[in-house]
Amino acid sequence: MSTPRKILLIGWDAADWKVAQPMMQAGMLPNLKQLCDEGVWGNLATIRPVLSPMLWTSIATGKRAWKHGIHGFSEPCPATGGIRPITNLSRQTKAVWNIFNQQGWKSNIVGWWPSHPVEPINGVMISNHYQQAVAEFGADWPLRPGTVHPQRLEADLSELRIHPAELINEHILPFIPKAAEIDQASDPRMDGCAKIIAEISGIHAAATACMQLEPWDFMAVYYDGIDHFGHGFMKYHPPRQPWVDERDFDLYQGVVEAGYRYHDMMLGTLLKLIDEDTTVMLISDHGFEPGALRPEALSSEPAGPAEEHSPFGIFCLRGPGIKQGEQIHGASLLDITPTLLHLNDLAVGRDMDGQVLVNCFETEQTVAYIDSWDSVTGPEDPGCHAAGAQLDATDSRETLRQLVELGYIDEPNPDAAQAVDETSRELQYNLAQAYMDAGRFNDALKLLTKLWERWPEEGRFGTKLLSCWLALGNASQARSTLDLQLQRKREAALDAREQLVAVRAEFESKKSERADDTPQPEDAAYIQKLQRLQARAELNPNALAYQRGCVLALEGAYEDAITAFQSAEKLQLNSRIGLYAQIGAAYLELQNWSAAERYYLQMLELDATSHEALLGLAQICLKRGHAFQAAAHARASLELIYHNPKAHLMYGRALIQLGQLSLAEKTLLVSVRQNPIYVDAYDALTDLYRGPLDQPELAERYASLGTEASERLQQLREGEAVEDLAADLAEFPAIRKQSMTQETELEQSLVVVSGLPRSGTSLMMQMLEAAGIGIVSDQQRVADESNPKGYYEDARVKQLAGSDTDTRWLTEHLGQAVKIVAPLLGAIPETVPLKIVFMQRDAAELMRSQSSMLERDQKAGALVDDAALSRVYAAQLQSVQRLLNTRSNVAVLPLRYEQVVQQPLEAARSVLEFLNLDCDLEPVAGVVDSKLYRNRSN
Repeated sequence: MSTPRKILLIGWDAADWKVAQPMMQAGMLPNLKQLCDEGVWGNLATIRPVLSPMLWTSIATGKRAWKHGIHGFSEPCPATGGIRPITNLSRQTKAVWNIFNQQGWKSNIVGWWPSHPVEPINGVMISNHYQQAVAEFGADWPLRPGTVHPQRLEADLSELRIHPAELINEHILPFIPKAAEIDQASDPRMDGCAKIIAEISGIHAAATACMQLEPWDFMAVYYDGIDHFGHGFMKYHPPRQPWVDERDFDLYQGVVEAGYRYHDMMLGTLLKLIDEDTTVMLISDHGFEPGALRPEALSSEPAGPAEEHSPFGIFCLRGPGIKQGEQIHGASLLDITPTLLHLNDLAVGRDMDGQVLVNCFETEQTVAYIDSWDSVTGPEDPGCHAAGAQLDATDSRETLRQLVELGYIDEPNPDAAQAVDETSRELQYNLAQAYMDAGRFNDALKLLTKLWERWPEEGRFGTKLLSCWLALGNASQARSTLDLQLQRKREAALDAREQLVAVRAEFESKKSERADDTPQPEDAAYIQKLQRLQARAELNPNALAYQRGCVLALEGAYEDAITAFQSAEKLQLNSRIGLYAQIGAAYLELQNWSAAERYYLQMLELDATSHEALLGLAQICLKRGHAFQAAAHARASLELIYHNPKAHLMYGRALIQLGQLSLAEKTLLVSVRQNPIYVDAYDALTDLYRGPLDQPELAERYASLGTEASERLQQLREGEAVEDLAADLAEFPAIRKQSMTQETELEQSLVVVSGLPRSGTSLMMQMLEAAGIGIVSDQQRVADESNPKGYYEDARVKQLAGSDTDTRWLTEHLGQAVKIVAPLLGAIPETVPLKIVFMQRDAAELMRSQSSMLERDQKAGALVDDAALSRVYAAQLQSVQRLLNTRSNVAVLPLRYEQVVQQPLEAARSVLEFLNLDCDLEPVAGVVDSKLYRNRSN
């Protein structure tokens, strides 16, 4: 086992250099300044959607959302049938601390989002639920199950939490000096501030205790305070915006700065607890707009507060072998885990989406790679959750309440089934945005098309769908989508106006029945519904003009597009950057360089970190023959967003004009690596190899690649899948055959038919019934088109997902067969001997079969992305195999569905031998109906 580099990773959610740097220059953040002076610092580009649980999981894994599985703030709860705050049980890949765990290294992880329930790592984990006060002051306030690992620390750590009511004037006044002037009965904002202070103080207390009292090689602590201060008080941050009340500004203008100063004080404490050999990394997942681009109003869609975020967080790194006092450029939050691995001389997974930040190091670095850490076993256990791990369902209500209060999710629908439906909808919408951010527009199209068909009144789905067609360059689809968007918006507006009248009347009737005017808990849901309906009842002419301009520009009607764009200039200031980018691009097409330049400069006046504006200026300079200025602008754009194929192309073209041919070649190759279907970049490489570099073989190669890219691009524009469905699906690991250590008679064992849904489990139950084995089924789920011969299910099986479910009924059915899907196998008591017939099926077949069934039944599950779901199932099968490896009283017979259908006699013989049954093969094999094998791979 190698000796690890000691690393302290500090997360400040939403920290932004636009706030921090002026404060550093004024001497208000001395510890952050010291960290920058003694190491490297720079922007850290975020990814979209800018939702913290997704982002911090990408930071911890180096992977985008469809690989790691965390897609929002809440998720369906299998135990209750309702919803719960997002958990790490949905994570489908190892985090960096799991990889370190495999090396035998100790990690302390405090407050990471999401880290509930805690994982059994070699070290300490304190979940993101730890600091939340869920009881009145003075009342019993126990830690929720799953909050602290190891359990021996629960009692001590529970004492370090701070209740907001414990804070006194000396704690509040640095944030709100005029607190005495606030009427707290009518103004809850000071209570909100106290809550943030108490929670981050509790996290800090736990972190410093673990740093001093528990051994560690890797320490990660996450503070959410700057983000929460931002959502609550950034609107009052100087300078005062015209729409902010003067009295509110006077009271709350200092909260954000005080929040940064408090974080700097806590940073100072952390730095005092480490030695000079410890590497320190300080990051934020995104920024928070502090200036003129602050939105006056937020959209009414779920997670609307994320619109206040800005695209660049902060990055600092200090330690042995790291440069000092230098600014670095082009870093992304996807680069954090690859860099942490490299700091410890570990290989980077090729399945990670980030790269090592080699520009941080004093010496040239050689990066090692492996295919994936997910397939690596040992030398130690990774410290992941055990197979079938579940969460106590009773502990989610207060955390859900906090997410509602912060505006991250809507008030859950009281109808549990509808709440799950709406939550699944938001998870799929977030996943679609993640695909769009990575340029996987066809994957996004599949999800958005289904979402908009199911919820035609949700104009945001149509807007994103239109964005996909625009990005793919399909003008006809963009035009038809725009027309449908306008039609549906008008229909939705009429419907919303009618509903507004009814809901207002119902709300007023409820209030009139009360004895007094005291607000009731149910009021929040009414108010939220009214706000939603009001927003839907109004058409936004500026937004529609912007969309119309985008379509006109794609159709080549640039002058008409500019007219449409200019009629949309009443958009909120924070939306005008995108508008000006479109106008600038249209003027570029018209070769009106001066007009285009004017709009790009306006963009930079609004936001000096606009990489789009810099890229536009680079294009203008190239057209004017100003190669040096073009290179400077393109490089500046890349320093903000390195994953930017067009900027690499512009930089490469400028370098060619400057005679920097070797660097130009490298730059253009990066462009095609980042976008393998970028035809213009292939053309530039072909010209470079044919001309100045005089390498005809490479010229032919890249010309050929350009032709292939053009064909693939055309397929994408037409909305066709470039590759077969199976190409993006995760490969399902095979469950291994297994014998009992000590053979148990059939009558003393529970026969279980298991597998993933739609893997042939019902067919196997029919075969066992034909073999004379008793079947455990309540017959409640009747046969239908998807399963014409019946489901052979028992409703009690679904209840096995609960944490306190009575499982004694299983022992009443020894010698009989029961169908239990693979994810629930872990709920069967270890004392019950099992003979499991495990059905397996090709991933593409299984996904198609599930989709067909859900579409027939019009279930929300049909919206789920096949590739993402296949990765979930692959992870579940890995968990099942780990579970089976630990059970000596379990025998397993794996069978493939296609083999059962194609060779029923052989399958029947295998089953009868496995169960030691002596009966005729023909009746058992005879129940197989090959006509029901409807979703074949070939």
